[in-house]
Parts: sequence; C-alpha cells; structure tokens
Amino acid sequence: MISPHNPAAAAPRRPVLCTSLAGYDYRDCRQVAAQSEMAEIRIDTMTLAVEQTEELFQPAPVPLIAACRAGKMPDARREQHLRTAIHAGAAYVDVEIDAPYKERLLRDARTHGSKVILSYHHFDGTPPSGVLQTLVRQMRAWNPDVLKIVPYARSSTDSLRVLALYETEPNLLAFCMGAAGRFSRIAAGLLGAPFVYAFPDNGKPSADGQLSVSQLKTLFRILHTE
Repeated sequence: MISPHNPAAAAPRRPVLCTSLAGYDYRDCRQVAAQSEMAEIRIDTMTLAVEQTEELFQPAPVPLIAACRAGKMPDARREQHLRTAIHAGAAYVDVEIDAPYKERLLRDARTHGSKVILSYHHFDGTPPSGVLQTLVRQMRAWNPDVLKIVPYARSSTDSLRVLALYETEPNLLAFCMGAAGRFSRIAAGLLGAPFVYAFPDNGKPSADGQLSVSQLKTLFRILHTE
C-alpha cells in the first residue's frame, strides 16, 4: 500500500498548485504568473531576451520556478537563461539530471538562494522499479531540495510503480505523463508532493496528461471533504 513518507502527512491536504506557463509572450506570462499560487516558467517554449528573463524573476508576488528543457535551444543559451533567473531571484530552478551544465548551475543556485529541483524525464515509457530506485539514489547524491521523476505511463501499473517511490522518499515530485498517468498527478498531491503542476484555465497543457488549475481545485476539494 502506498503511503506518504511522513506519517504526519497522512491526512489529506490541498497541495499548492503550480501553474505551468508554456508558449506565453512576456507580458501575458507576467500577468498569469502573478495570479497563480505558484508558477513554473517554461523558458524553452517562449521567445525571451535574457533581459526579459531577468525581469520575470525579479522579486515576484508568488514563488517562481525557472525551467528550460532541452531540444529547442543550445545548451549554452539554456544555461544563460537559468543562471539569469537564479541571479534575479527565482525561488526554484529545475535542472535536468543529464544537463551538461548541471554542476555549475547547482553551485550557482546554492550561492544565490534558489532551491534546486533536480529532474528526470523519460518520454518513451516507465523504467522498472529497480531502475527507478537506482536513479533516485544517484540523484540524491547531488543533494537537491526537490527530486523530480516524470516518466511516461503506458498503463496504470506504470503510474503505481512511480507513486511507490513516495513510500521512502521525502521532498519528492514523482508522477507520470500521458493519459494513463493523469491520476498519478492527483495522487502525488495526496502522498506528499510539495506542489502539483497544472495548466492555466485559459491556456494549454505544457505536458501530456496535465490537468487545469480549476480541475485540480475541484478534485482536491472533493477528496478533502469525503
């Protein structure tokens, strides 16, 4: 049976909803982020000058996560944007486990007071339990503030395998992408995840299987009153 790592967290709580902002222009991004409980800025999906990244992450009314995924931008440019966000005051920086600049960025984040989300994404499926556990140990060795594991679920069994990590791991964000992983996003919020990602009600998902802010608010309200 899956249970939270911290027994005191067993009682349901409504987790913080982190609005994931992808594909926004600079002005709309600022506005939507300010209206959120917390927001992830997906820099890789936006056309931002480094100066605009700096302005986005300067003291904000809500905690902001700086994230810049691989694929659309050279690594040097990704590092520059993330470093700029850290220096500007980002509450969190999401650093991928295989990023070539990982060590430099982790050091910079600790120096400037940004919390580190060390992340692993796997878009082709969900690794076996043994592989997931080995991955957790390897990632923990870097001493991140939050450990994030997000593979793609092809079945509900995949999602359950990922959610089982909450039995032993604190400060964990573990859920699955894909339709079969949708329920794992909700379960993660009940098992101790520090926050749950959602897309804006008037926007689009930044990942397959993501739910909207309103959908999650409704679901957690129902779960917490039953």
